[in-house]
Amino acid sequence: MAAVLGSSFTAMEIARLAAGYPAAVLAVPAVIFAFTVARRPGGEPVPEKFMAAAALSVFAGASVWLGSQMAGHPVVGGAVFVLLMAGSIWARRFGAAVTRLGALVPLALIASLLSAGSGTGRMAWWPVCGWMALVGLSAFVWVRVVRRVAERLTGLPGSQPGQAPAKRSAQRAGLSTRTRMVLQMAVALTAAFSFGHLLFGEHWQWCVISAMVVSLGTVGRGDLALKGIERGLGAMAGTLLAALVAAVAEPHGTTSIVLIFVVLAVASTLRSYNYAFYAAGITTALSLFYGYFGESAQHLLLIRLQALVLGAVLAVAVGWFLVPVRTSDALRARLGATLGALGSLLDARLDGAPTAKALAAFDAAASSLDSSARSHRLYRTAARKLCAGHGITPADAGEALLATRGPVYALAAGEPGPRERATAQTVRLLRRALSAPADPLPELPEPAPTAPLADLDAALRQFAAALPSLAKRRPPEVLGSGGALRPPVSAA
Repeated sequence: MAAVLGSSFTAMEIARLAAGYPAAVLAVPAVIFAFTVARRPGGEPVPEKFMAAAALSVFAGASVWLGSQMAGHPVVGGAVFVLLMAGSIWARRFGAAVTRLGALVPLALIASLLSAGSGTGRMAWWPVCGWMALVGLSAFVWVRVVRRVAERLTGLPGSQPGQAPAKRSAQRAGLSTRTRMVLQMAVALTAAFSFGHLLFGEHWQWCVISAMVVSLGTVGRGDLALKGIERGLGAMAGTLLAALVAAVAEPHGTTSIVLIFVVLAVASTLRSYNYAFYAAGITTALSLFYGYFGESAQHLLLIRLQALVLGAVLAVAVGWFLVPVRTSDALRARLGATLGALGSLLDARLDGAPTAKALAAFDAAASSLDSSARSHRLYRTAARKLCAGHGITPADAGEALLATRGPVYALAAGEPGPRERATAQTVRLLRRALSAPADPLPELPEPAPTAPLADLDAALRQFAAALPSLAKRRPPEVLGSGGALRPPVSAA
């Protein structure tokens, strides 16, 4: 939030002293840029940092042009929007660096939606475009400076390298997961644009934002449906909250701006507890943003609710029926990615190599696994409450592997020992077993006698016990290197 405040004040000064525009024209996008960039893991090489700064500056400037196109030429602007969003997902096949650069595209697209729905979209785009590019660069610099200062003050790493994207396997049968995600995003956004303009007129942006947010980052039917429900509930709560705030606070006053920063801070804090809280906070902030530009939250309450719910429904329906990714396949992919990251961490310790990046990669993989395991966890809870089943489920496999996080962090704080070779061998055996969970599991090495290695070995054995639950349905795809999906490998 320190970076968000700094970026906002810088944008206001640029608007006041240099550009001669109302402060909100540049300050509101500056908040979006800084808030979103601050959520990026960072840790990339220095040359890539400069590339990311330049890319964000270009994307920020282009967002004004795109907003003007969507305001004046909705078909052309919408088509460009869909192509950019789908292209940012498709480009992940070119490696981790391109993936991180492509992750800047969605925040520029959200800024373009805000521009299209405000006065900016009806202004001459070129002067604003140049100043907005400077605001995007300022936001990037503020985030990096604040993160660097925080690292110096606390001694804790403020950035961690993101998880490398899954590599495509030449043996994959059918469409890859990435291609399916591209198709789903393109169709969902096209439907959201179409229904948004047909049903909600000049307030179509809310339908598009909802469809985009629900589709982005979800893999598997269960994850998509759960996020759609959370998005819908959170959006409704956020819209109602914004209407209440607008009733007691001046939409164009300082109080409204302060509340926006408070809401964003609370939303960021509560995201780790449940995505619905985050969706409610972001929707509240966006509603306050639009209120600052003159839209009445009370008068548009029903329209916004309808548009947000429709966008979420469209995203879930497209992901459920159009070349869907089964929830169990997504879980298996992330189980394998987490095991692979754990194995890489143990190997780095045994080789005496630095482990900071390996530990960060394990943490990122475990976070992705937790996201895929949520729907399995809810299904297991519901089934057991209804007495529909009490056996081992895929959720147990996910829980067992997530239980390794505590022992891994404790292990990373100490020196490597010879007993870790046996644990590394256990991880390798489990990775092979994951490709054929119905086959008998080979004998695992003896567990370590003392913690934290003993706790890690115990969690891995719980995972081994849950492996047969992953074979209840014959999976069409399992894991390749880096967590990619590929056809099952024979036991030989």
